[in-house]
Amino acid sequence: MDYLTNMPTDVINEHGLQKTLFTRRETIYLKHIMKNMFTYGNESDIEAKVQEMQFKSVFRYMQFLTNKLRDIYKFERYFDVPDADAIVKTGRDSICTTLDLYEPLKPLVIIDFDKTITNKKFHSLYQWIAQRFKIVINSANPDKDSIQKYLQKHDLPLPYAIYANKGKKKKIVKLKVIASQNIYNPVFYIDDETEYLEYGVMLGMYCYQYRKTGKIYNYTIFQK
Repeated sequence: MDYLTNMPTDVINEHGLQKTLFTRRETIYLKHIMKNMFTYGNESDIEAKVQEMQFKSVFRYMQFLTNKLRDIYKFERYFDVPDADAIVKTGRDSICTTLDLYEPLKPLVIIDFDKTITNKKFHSLYQWIAQRFKIVINSANPDKDSIQKYLQKHDLPLPYAIYANKGKKKKIVKLKVIASQNIYNPVFYIDDETEYLEYGVMLGMYCYQYRKTGKIYNYTIFQK
Protein backbone atom coordinates (compact mmCIF):
# COMPACT_ATOMS: atom_id res chain seq x y z
CA MET A 1 0.00 0.00 0.00
CA ASP A 2 1.45 3.36 -1.06
CA TYR A 3 0.06 5.34 1.85
CA LEU A 4 1.31 8.94 1.46
CA THR A 5 4.19 7.73 -0.73
CA ASN A 6 5.09 7.54 -4.41
CA MET A 7 3.46 10.91 -5.03
CA PRO A 8 5.18 13.26 -7.52
CA THR A 9 7.52 15.54 -5.58
CA ASP A 10 6.97 18.46 -7.97
CA VAL A 11 3.22 18.29 -7.38
CA ILE A 12 3.73 18.03 -3.62
CA ASN A 13 5.92 21.16 -3.69
CA GLU A 14 3.55 23.04 -5.98
CA HIS A 15 0.52 22.55 -3.75
CA GLY A 16 2.21 22.94 -0.36
CA LEU A 17 1.74 19.33 0.67
CA GLN A 18 5.35 19.11 1.81
CA LYS A 19 4.30 21.23 4.79
CA THR A 20 1.36 18.89 5.40
CA LEU A 21 3.68 15.88 5.46
CA PHE A 22 6.10 17.58 7.85
CA THR A 23 3.21 18.68 10.07
CA ARG A 24 1.98 15.09 10.20
CA ARG A 25 5.48 13.84 11.03
CA GLU A 26 5.97 16.36 13.85
CA THR A 27 2.51 15.74 15.30
CA ILE A 28 3.18 12.00 15.44
CA TYR A 29 6.48 12.59 17.27
CA LEU A 30 4.84 14.87 19.82
CA LYS A 31 2.01 12.34 20.25
CA HIS A 32 4.57 9.62 21.08
CA ILE A 33 6.24 11.88 23.65
CA MET A 34 2.95 12.62 25.38
CA LYS A 35 1.78 8.99 25.24
CA ASN A 36 4.96 7.71 26.87
CA MET A 37 4.89 10.41 29.53
CA PHE A 38 1.23 10.54 30.44
CA THR A 39 0.03 7.04 29.53
CA TYR A 40 3.06 4.92 30.44
CA GLY A 41 4.88 7.39 32.68
CA ASN A 42 5.02 7.90 36.43
CA GLU A 43 3.19 10.95 37.80
CA SER A 44 5.65 11.76 40.59
CA ASP A 45 8.62 11.36 38.24
CA ILE A 46 7.03 13.75 35.71
CA GLU A 47 6.25 16.29 38.43
CA ALA A 48 9.86 16.16 39.67
CA LYS A 49 11.27 16.73 36.18
CA VAL A 50 8.82 19.53 35.46
CA GLN A 51 9.97 21.26 38.67
CA GLU A 52 13.62 20.68 37.70
CA MET A 53 13.00 22.56 34.45
CA GLN A 54 11.34 25.32 36.52
CA PHE A 55 7.91 25.12 35.00
CA LYS A 56 5.60 26.43 37.71
CA SER A 57 3.37 23.36 37.43
CA VAL A 58 2.52 20.39 35.22
CA PHE A 59 -0.27 22.63 33.86
CA ARG A 60 2.37 25.16 32.70
CA TYR A 61 4.34 22.35 31.12
CA MET A 62 1.20 21.22 29.29
CA GLN A 63 0.80 24.79 28.05
CA PHE A 64 4.30 24.55 26.58
CA LEU A 65 3.45 21.28 24.81
CA THR A 66 0.17 22.74 23.56
CA ASN A 67 1.97 25.76 22.12
CA LYS A 68 4.55 23.42 20.57
CA LEU A 69 1.72 21.52 18.89
CA ARG A 70 0.07 24.73 17.68
CA ASP A 71 3.29 26.07 16.22
CA ILE A 72 3.92 22.90 14.22
CA TYR A 73 1.09 24.15 12.01
CA LYS A 74 2.88 27.48 11.50
CA PHE A 75 5.83 26.01 9.61
CA GLU A 76 7.00 27.91 6.55
CA ARG A 77 4.81 27.14 3.53
CA TYR A 78 7.02 28.14 0.65
CA PHE A 79 9.91 25.72 0.34
CA ASP A 80 10.77 22.80 -1.89
CA VAL A 81 11.92 19.34 -0.93
CA PRO A 82 13.99 17.09 -3.24
CA ASP A 83 12.09 13.91 -2.34
CA ALA A 84 8.62 13.98 -0.79
CA ASP A 85 8.81 10.29 0.11
CA ALA A 86 11.71 11.02 2.46
CA ILE A 87 9.41 13.04 4.75
CA VAL A 88 7.33 9.93 5.35
CA LYS A 89 10.00 7.23 5.19
CA THR A 90 13.07 8.73 6.92
CA GLY A 91 13.68 7.44 10.43
CA ARG A 92 15.55 9.20 13.23
CA ASP A 93 18.51 6.84 13.56
CA SER A 94 20.97 8.93 11.54
CA ILE A 95 21.32 12.51 12.75
CA CYS A 96 22.91 13.62 9.45
CA THR A 97 20.11 12.14 7.35
CA THR A 98 17.46 13.61 9.64
CA LEU A 99 19.11 17.05 9.62
CA ASP A 100 19.28 16.88 5.82
CA LEU A 101 15.55 16.22 5.79
CA TYR A 102 14.75 19.11 8.13
CA GLU A 103 17.06 21.68 6.57
CA PRO A 104 14.18 23.58 4.84
CA LEU A 105 12.61 24.17 8.28
CA LYS A 106 15.79 25.81 9.64
CA PRO A 107 16.41 23.59 12.67
CA LEU A 108 18.45 24.65 15.69
CA VAL A 109 21.16 22.27 16.95
CA ILE A 110 22.04 22.31 20.66
CA ILE A 111 25.39 20.70 21.50
CA ASP A 112 26.97 19.86 24.85
CA PHE A 113 30.61 20.82 25.40
CA ASP A 114 32.49 18.55 27.82
CA LYS A 115 32.92 15.00 26.45
CA THR A 116 31.02 15.93 23.30
CA ILE A 117 32.72 18.81 21.52
CA THR A 118 35.90 18.11 23.51
CA ASN A 119 36.02 14.62 21.99
CA LYS A 120 38.18 15.15 18.90
CA LYS A 121 36.24 12.45 17.08
CA PHE A 122 33.26 14.81 17.16
CA HIS A 123 35.04 17.70 15.42
CA SER A 124 34.23 16.65 11.86
CA LEU A 125 30.53 16.35 12.68
CA TYR A 126 30.63 19.75 14.40
CA GLN A 127 32.19 21.28 11.27
CA TRP A 128 29.51 19.70 9.07
CA ILE A 129 26.69 20.97 11.28
CA ALA A 130 28.20 24.45 11.59
CA GLN A 131 28.36 24.87 7.82
CA ARG A 132 24.60 24.39 7.45
CA PHE A 133 22.76 24.95 10.72
CA LYS A 134 22.51 27.31 13.66
CA ILE A 135 24.39 25.89 16.67
CA VAL A 136 23.94 26.69 20.34
CA ILE A 137 26.35 25.26 22.91
CA ASN A 138 24.66 24.49 26.22
CA SER A 139 27.04 23.30 28.90
CA ALA A 140 27.28 22.80 32.65
CA ASN A 141 30.82 24.14 32.32
CA PRO A 142 30.73 27.64 33.86
CA ASP A 143 33.71 29.01 31.93
CA LYS A 144 32.53 30.53 28.64
CA ASP A 145 36.00 31.84 27.87
CA SER A 146 37.52 28.35 28.03
CA ILE A 147 34.85 27.06 25.65
CA GLN A 148 35.62 29.81 23.15
CA LYS A 149 39.37 29.23 23.44
CA TYR A 150 38.92 25.50 22.83
CA LEU A 151 36.91 26.17 19.66
CA GLN A 152 39.49 28.65 18.40
CA LYS A 153 42.40 26.33 19.22
CA HIS A 154 40.86 23.54 17.14
CA ASP A 155 39.63 25.79 14.30
CA LEU A 156 35.98 25.08 15.07
CA PRO A 157 33.50 27.82 14.10
CA LEU A 158 32.00 29.82 16.93
CA PRO A 159 28.32 28.98 17.43
CA TYR A 160 25.36 31.33 17.40
CA ALA A 161 25.42 31.34 21.21
CA ILE A 162 27.32 29.77 24.11
CA TYR A 163 25.54 29.15 27.40
CA ALA A 164 28.06 28.31 30.11
CA ASN A 165 25.85 27.31 33.01
CA LYS A 166 27.10 26.83 36.52
CA GLY A 167 26.13 23.24 37.05
CA LYS A 168 23.52 20.66 36.15
CA LYS A 169 20.37 22.46 37.32
CA LYS A 170 21.08 25.64 35.36
CA LYS A 171 21.93 23.62 32.27
CA ILE A 172 18.54 21.88 32.46
CA VAL A 173 16.68 25.16 32.95
CA LYS A 174 18.56 26.70 30.03
CA LEU A 175 17.41 23.79 27.85
CA LYS A 176 13.83 24.76 28.68
CA VAL A 177 14.54 28.42 27.92
CA ILE A 178 16.12 27.56 24.54
CA ALA A 179 13.18 25.32 23.66
CA SER A 180 10.70 28.06 24.59
CA GLN A 181 12.56 30.66 22.54
CA ASN A 182 12.72 28.40 19.47
CA ILE A 183 9.26 26.89 19.60
CA TYR A 184 8.67 27.59 15.88
CA ASN A 185 11.70 25.56 14.79
CA PRO A 186 12.65 21.89 15.03
CA VAL A 187 15.36 21.49 17.67
CA PHE A 188 18.06 18.81 17.69
CA TYR A 189 20.09 18.09 20.82
CA ILE A 190 23.42 16.23 21.13
CA ASP A 191 24.86 15.28 24.53
CA ASP A 192 26.88 12.42 25.97
CA GLU A 193 24.65 12.13 29.07
CA THR A 194 21.20 10.57 28.73
CA GLU A 195 19.96 12.37 31.84
CA TYR A 196 19.99 15.67 29.93
CA LEU A 197 18.66 14.07 26.77
CA GLU A 198 15.61 12.88 28.68
CA TYR A 199 14.71 16.50 29.39
CA GLY A 200 15.35 17.29 25.74
CA VAL A 201 12.80 14.69 24.64
CA MET A 202 10.27 16.09 27.13
CA LEU A 203 10.78 19.46 25.44
CA GLY A 204 10.03 18.02 22.01
CA MET A 205 13.64 17.90 20.78
CA TYR A 206 15.21 15.26 18.55
CA CYS A 207 17.89 13.87 20.84
CA TYR A 208 21.13 12.05 20.13
CA GLN A 209 23.65 10.54 22.53
CA TYR A 210 27.29 10.99 21.57
CA ARG A 211 29.61 8.32 22.96
CA LYS A 212 33.36 8.43 23.51
CA THR A 213 33.82 5.86 20.73
CA GLY A 214 32.67 8.49 18.24
CA LYS A 215 29.30 6.82 17.63
CA ILE A 216 26.08 8.80 17.89
CA TYR A 217 22.71 7.21 18.66
CA ASN A 218 19.12 8.35 18.50
CA TYR A 219 17.71 8.71 22.03
CA THR A 220 14.09 8.62 23.14
CA ILE A 221 12.12 7.90 26.30
CA PHE A 222 9.72 5.72 24.34
CA GLN A 223 8.63 2.44 25.92
CA LYS A 224 6.16 1.64 23.11
